[in-house]
Amino acid sequence: MRITRLCLLLAALLATISLNAQELRLHHLFTSHAVLQQEAVVPVTGWGKPGATVQVSASWQKKPVTARVLPDGTWRADVPTREASCVPQQLVVRSGKEEIVLTDILVGEVWVCSGQSNMQMPLGGWDHQRVANAYETIRDAASTPLVRMYTVERNNADVLTEDCEGSWQCSTPAAARHFSATAYHFGKTLSQFMPDVPVGLLVTDWGGTPIEAWLSVDALEKTPGIDVAFSKTLHWEEVTTGQLFNGMIYPLRHYPARGFIWYQGEANLDNPKDYPLITVSMVNEWRRLWGNPDMPYYLVQIAPYSYDEPDGTKLPVLVENQYRISSMLAHSGIASTTDIGHKDCIHPPYKKEVGERLAWLALANDYGFRDLPVTPTYKSVAFDGATARVSFNGVTTTGNCWRIHGPHEKLVLRGFELAGEDHVWHPASAWIDWNTNDIFVTSEAVPAPVAVRYAWHNWPAGANVVTDNGLPLPPFRSVDW
Repeated sequence: MRITRLCLLLAALLATISLNAQELRLHHLFTSHAVLQQEAVVPVTGWGKPGATVQVSASWQKKPVTARVLPDGTWRADVPTREASCVPQQLVVRSGKEEIVLTDILVGEVWVCSGQSNMQMPLGGWDHQRVANAYETIRDAASTPLVRMYTVERNNADVLTEDCEGSWQCSTPAAARHFSATAYHFGKTLSQFMPDVPVGLLVTDWGGTPIEAWLSVDALEKTPGIDVAFSKTLHWEEVTTGQLFNGMIYPLRHYPARGFIWYQGEANLDNPKDYPLITVSMVNEWRRLWGNPDMPYYLVQIAPYSYDEPDGTKLPVLVENQYRISSMLAHSGIASTTDIGHKDCIHPPYKKEVGERLAWLALANDYGFRDLPVTPTYKSVAFDGATARVSFNGVTTTGNCWRIHGPHEKLVLRGFELAGEDHVWHPASAWIDWNTNDIFVTSEAVPAPVAVRYAWHNWPAGANVVTDNGLPLPPFRSVDW
């Protein structure tokens, strides 16, 4: 008993000595080359000797901000930022004789970029899987000096963690080849529209992971209307429910950001109806962490891919549920990808288009830009004899209508199917009412149609409907069968 007590006292003493000797350090998010959110209060956080005073001086502020190191060794200094600036700034942190100097700090717009492998896929690609036009993009990376990226190191944590490994990287050919291709093109497009605004991209992703890994176990269990037990069976290798929230989202919560972009869903093909409900829970939890219930959230429609069953329908069912998220979650939107999949590769190479389409959502909804492309979506159908008349959201007779191939060539629409009361689907012909942008659909095999669908296969060969702005029509069906 005496030996046990002695060991406990010795352990406590060593812990106290270690804590008191702790050196001044910053949260890993704060490094040179960082981008801070403009017109925000940035909590600069770190660790130090308990009871010590920490002074944070920002070159854009007249007076430093002072903080006291708490008994647990943590400290926090709230530093206000001004409007966006391309002028490099300094952040100096002092405590006693210790000093940390961060240089080349920019103030602009910060976005959190998360998801699974299609968000993770770097500009340099992977073996046998390449990003389209990657060489040119990497070669010219230095032309976007105001785009910076922080990639969070993987951490599948069982408990909430405070810090995350990583560092801010400038856009250079050497660094950019390792950048998330989707996130980079998103940031690059924002920068092209707002050339005087630095863009910081916090990339936190892990290939193959289901959405259940990215919210807390508590939030998942409190999501109404889902099969919680089944959700907890979904995992990827060593990653299980809630772990990436603990290790790769929670540590970012004090770093102010404008919003979130999300490229994930392929790992949730087996619980598609629960997907939008879990997404709402996840986004609301993230918004609570950042203290902003209106933070925008933009997701990517998972792209066509055969999944070894090209005519299967698991993919469009998941996509259908992805599109339900916008009606369930304020300040959200979705980037369509029906035209940029790959039959034999789950990682399509067209990341530039994905990044641009996500950026158009942000530019239109959060930065006030007008007349940007809008994704068309299914609205309704009316049947008249053997013909279905389909109407759409997001198309008009001026500005955003269906594309015509050449001045005199008719657009041959493909990818539509009709079914009658027997629930058997048949390929159908389609044409456009140029006065309304409705699409008529008919099939000789279905004299009395009761349902219409489009691109309703994992790999919808031939589905080709796009607007004149180049955005594709997503998969849809008029009935739930």
